[in-house]
Amino acid sequence: MWWIRHRNGAEKESVNLGGKPQGDKGRCFVIGADYYVPELEVPSEEIERRAGLPGLGLREGTLEAGTGVKSRRFAAPNEHPSTLATAACRRLLDRLGMDQGEVGSLLFAANTMDEYEPITAMRVHESLGLKKDTFVADIRDACNSALKAMILASGMIRSGMVSNVLVAVGERLHDGICLNVRSKTELLTRYLAGLTLGDAGAAVLLSSQRSTTSRCAEVVYQSWEVDSSKRDLARIEGLGTRFPTDPERIYFISNSKKLSQVAVERLPSMMRSVCAKLGWDLSSTGVIPHQVSKGVIMAIAKVCGLPLKNLMITLDRFGNTGAATIPMALSMALDNGFTSTFRRILLVGGAAGFSAAVLALEFLSQQIEQVSHHLEQAAQPGEVSS
Repeated sequence: MWWIRHRNGAEKESVNLGGKPQGDKGRCFVIGADYYVPELEVPSEEIERRAGLPGLGLREGTLEAGTGVKSRRFAAPNEHPSTLATAACRRLLDRLGMDQGEVGSLLFAANTMDEYEPITAMRVHESLGLKKDTFVADIRDACNSALKAMILASGMIRSGMVSNVLVAVGERLHDGICLNVRSKTELLTRYLAGLTLGDAGAAVLLSSQRSTTSRCAEVVYQSWEVDSSKRDLARIEGLGTRFPTDPERIYFISNSKKLSQVAVERLPSMMRSVCAKLGWDLSSTGVIPHQVSKGVIMAIAKVCGLPLKNLMITLDRFGNTGAATIPMALSMALDNGFTSTFRRILLVGGAAGFSAAVLALEFLSQQIEQVSHHLEQAAQPGEVSS
């Protein structure tokens, strides 16, 4: 018996392998993911020099040693959140062989945006040539933007509002890096996390119809929580109505130590709770986390009792790519065999706020998929099951 488990604990029968199949109604599947990164690769040693860390008495290699980030990509002057997202979306639609007319909704999900108004999704919509009745929106929840967009997409699909949702992410984050660090105290309490930022685009396609390939996973559970009292631990103060033009407030600032402590306190308990409700063994579950530093990742893994092989890591090569991190890592996991090794995957996000979210994906085994498909075909009018 397969079930869709909703956050409120309610259960709904989806497919009964021992009786009449119920079809895919009310179900949501991730049928593909892809990403795009700019050409310019910037090593951590260069960031150290630009930020003036040698002048603070720090040895070369300190940034990589402390964060786990060896390099990241920076967008070219003519690359923006919309163009990064569009490139990833085109790659994904081409990979899936999907016509633009099949996209029922486009959700642009990122920290960054091309302009204050109109929404960045409009630029992506136009560039992709999507139909006029496509439901478009921008979804913003800091580094959890893509994960929250996937949760909303799941609801839209299960409600029957649309059949397919394209989640598009474009993060041009390097503009928020402060390269004028004046003291070690300032580095640790304000700007260290910003020095790990990189740029990227990503895309995920969610659908009411499952794919017959091994790249298809069902969204089986979603959970989230927020502690708004922690919103000052990571922020960009400028560009809003409080500080609209102050050039000193356009940089990403974060108290890395305190924010990391919150993440380590909150995320493991959420992960354990989701696995308990699903009857999953966390130690044999794959995890694709948001990635700020290797220290936070390893601390969460230790608390959860997770072997490092259970984690899909992109931090070392691309840095913290904001909301693009999880969908980019999911795309890589689909390509490198990670999702074949771990049939059950948790997408785990922690973001400024403090905002947390977990999305559980299950890749059906080929045998079960074939049986389920056979039963559905047998239930069609005029056909007889063998």
